[in-house]
Amino acid sequence: MSPSPVSNAGESAHLHADVLAAGCVLWRDRAGELEVLLVHRPRYRDWSWPKGKVDKGETLPEAAVREVLEETGYSVTLGLPLPSARYTVGKALRKHVSYWAAEVTGKPTGTVQNPREIDEIRWVTAARAKAMLTRFDDREQLDKVVHAHSTGTLRAWPFIIVRHGKAFPRAKWHEIEHERPLLAIGTRQSLALTGLLSAWHLKRLVSSPWKRCVATLAPLSAATGKSIRKRTTLSEKANAQNPQKTRAVLEKILVKGVPTALCTHRPVLPTVLEVLADHSPAGLAERLPPRDPFMNPGEILVAYVRPGAVPRIVEFERYRPIDT
Repeated sequence: MSPSPVSNAGESAHLHADVLAAGCVLWRDRAGELEVLLVHRPRYRDWSWPKGKVDKGETLPEAAVREVLEETGYSVTLGLPLPSARYTVGKALRKHVSYWAAEVTGKPTGTVQNPREIDEIRWVTAARAKAMLTRFDDREQLDKVVHAHSTGTLRAWPFIIVRHGKAFPRAKWHEIEHERPLLAIGTRQSLALTGLLSAWHLKRLVSSPWKRCVATLAPLSAATGKSIRKRTTLSEKANAQNPQKTRAVLEKILVKGVPTALCTHRPVLPTVLEVLADHSPAGLAERLPPRDPFMNPGEILVAYVRPGAVPRIVEFERYRPIDT
């Protein structure tokens, strides 16, 4: 089981394509000038963005990180989502490519895996990239990166809201509510989310202290070595008693500006979504889940927050596990 996208960079429906692929526009700032990385494919004799097909059981974000490493030698973490590409390949096969911006701050950690596929990588200015890109439509991703760089949003950081995995039914649970556990499918969801969430290299894990929330982040905590910070104010009971305290926790995370995953419950989501809406432009806030249950068990909502004294959300995207 692997998570599937609900939306990416503004899309609102499930993806329908014969071929799914993912990639990144790698960028760096050299003395205030934006540079991006292009790859050359000898088979097609073209210059393009590093990208590749999604492997079986892999998510689009995971595929993007893996393909970038294989094609460029750079290990990256995902940044701002970019416009996706859709076109026809082969015998009328529909292809969808999801893209993210990815800042490069260090040297390559590996080598190009297959020189027959990628025989050259080259850092160029945005203006030079526009002239070199073979496919005209690849300029759409470049234009978004250039605009984001000029507006200070290119370094937007991820604040990821996680609804805990599928839990034992409330109506059938006759013990203490905060001890209600995940079902087997919920455990599988938490394991599947581990690879997906790793694409953002999160620095903090925050959770309601109730068992089903902590268990949802436990595999990621084990994989990354990052402890889970339990906040009582994120529990169902505490939010019902005083939602302002729940809001205070969320506001503190937004101000701190550190890539964070926060796991909570469906009844707490209205408070969470209100805070996110308060920090979003009106048009963007309208894309937040409007109705109960807001998010499915195990689903994530990624809010990209522009750095600064006043937190401002500039984009959302959602992913949820494939039903089993």
